[in-house]
Amino acid sequence: MRKFKVRVDGEEYQVEVSEITEPAGSGYRVERIESAVSQPAKPSPLQVTTTVRSPMPGRVLAVNVKQGDQVTAGQVVVILEAMKMENEITVEGGGVVTQVYVEENDTVDNGDPLLEIEEVR
Repeated sequence: MRKFKVRVDGEEYQVEVSEITEPAGSGYRVERIESAVSQPAKPSPLQVTTTVRSPMPGRVLAVNVKQGDQVTAGQVVVILEAMKMENEITVEGGGVVTQVYVEENDTVDNGDPLLEIEEVR
């Protein structure tokens, strides 16, 4: 009797085959075996948390987002007043706002966190 591996519709089987001279019905046996080749796993998405920080000292005039909001790249999320000018603070990448650290009329220093965004890449 000889053993062979056979693949049918993506499933692998081990087959034993004997000579045709043996009585009918005893000439073969089919047994399912687990495939040695596994399917490649899909990579899980990479989650990156980005903290949007104040680029200058100033006063918060408006917060345009709240926790749970979806944002897109370039979206204005906060407006700061600095040196009597309004400055629009935008996000670089899209994602979901996970935390907002400031409110209207808060004063911030250079580098203070304004909000956090969780991006999925």
